[in-house]
Amino acid sequence: MKTESFFAMVAGTAFGVALGLLFAPDKGSETRRKVRETATGLYADATDSFDELKDSALKSTSRLRARARIAGRELRGLMDTLAEQGENLKDEARQKILAKLEKLEAALEQVDMDMDEAEDQEEAAEV
Repeated sequence: MKTESFFAMVAGTAFGVALGLLFAPDKGSETRRKVRETATGLYADATDSFDELKDSALKSTSRLRARARIAGRELRGLMDTLAEQGENLKDEARQKILAKLEKLEAALEQVDMDMDEAEDQEEAAEV
């Protein structure tokens, strides 16, 4: 949603500037110079905004990946503890808990793979 608003704002600004330049009472060469300068400025602004958005996404991805790794380590520790010290639990209950923990571990691994895929797509889009 934010990205759509940003691009709508950039497009609206560019359109307004173009109309203003086209109806300005300047020589053709002066108008072309203004258009060129404005387009260059808009391109630079859009590039800067894209770079900021990209950096923000990479930082968010890194934080999420770190949290997933921490959760995975804690999950494996819990599974080990349950396997070692879960003798007091009924075997059926222990097996159900282990199965749910294994599903959670698989989900965390899937998140990690999805994040890798998203990063690969980002890199491909840059090329």
